[in-house]
Amino acid sequence: MQFHLVLPGLAWPARGAAGTAPLPALSALLGHARHEWQPAVALETWLASRFGATQARLPHAALRRAGEAPAAADTHWLCCDPVHLHFARDKLLLADASGLAIRDDEAATLIAGLNATFADIGRFEAPSAERWYLALADEPRPFFHPLADVNGRPVQLFMPEGEDIARWARLANELEVWLYNHPVNAAREAAGQRPINGVWLWGAGPQAMPFHAPAAQIQADAPFARGLARRAGVEPQAADRLRDGTGFAVVDSLQRPALHLDGAAWQAALGRLERDWFAPLLAALKARTIRQLTIDAPGDKHHLHLEISAAGLWKFWRQPRPLDALLATAPQPTSQNP
Repeated sequence: MQFHLVLPGLAWPARGAAGTAPLPALSALLGHARHEWQPAVALETWLASRFGATQARLPHAALRRAGEAPAAADTHWLCCDPVHLHFARDKLLLADASGLAIRDDEAATLIAGLNATFADIGRFEAPSAERWYLALADEPRPFFHPLADVNGRPVQLFMPEGEDIARWARLANELEVWLYNHPVNAAREAAGQRPINGVWLWGAGPQAMPFHAPAAQIQADAPFARGLARRAGVEPQAADRLRDGTGFAVVDSLQRPALHLDGAAWQAALGRLERDWFAPLLAALKARTIRQLTIDAPGDKHHLHLEISAAGLWKFWRQPRPLDALLATAPQPTSQNP
């Protein structure tokens, strides 16, 4: 009986700044764990590999959209995520929607306007105020850089590449002009909020790609992970707590606090994980209902891989290891000249 827990954001990105409160179950697990620091990898790329996808170009938009709700199989999808564009000196920078506090009514108004104005392009959807999509009849041909790669960086370094790029660059510009002039953004600026003055198109990929589930039971809340499960023929369950049996769970409650260096939110999420996951997993290992626990924490600086065996818990001399102490062993990136 095995369980695989995926925790993006567990490895706090600022060295020595985690300052975690006592977490007895996690510390006990870490004290008996074999750990390995692996090279950094994007969460989505790593997750897709666990579901058997090894191709360089993933249908990220289609997978994420499949995690939101069922969709027609013959539809091609692009992520069309709302962003804020701003200049810093002579660089045009992009900020994703995670810090824009977009309201549902704002998203609904903008999506309705986009569908009325750009009906000849495709159909716009917003299952979430932060996650927008464009449904298309044909697969876009360019390579689009993922939004996570562009966030906080100069846009000009991440323009579409490959075939038919002029068409998509023109569309992106037209969408920016339309959004810039929309009353929703005038109201946001009047209220002291940053406008939603652009979208980032990305995530196109081949439709016919096989996937297989890493476990019979999959728990996930993030749409991309849920979409992978559905494409592999498994209906995902909520990642709210440990359930009985073997499984594969993606719990992303630490990811956003780590991204924004929000220590208080990160600490609070760790406390919930201690209650709902670490303590039950430790109890299951002691009861031998789980014989092997694997924990993976993908990140943009490094990837932490942990393995804990129920057979090794008898080693009473192994002392609990605080998360801070483990994170202090993370390799430091080699500095590079710009």
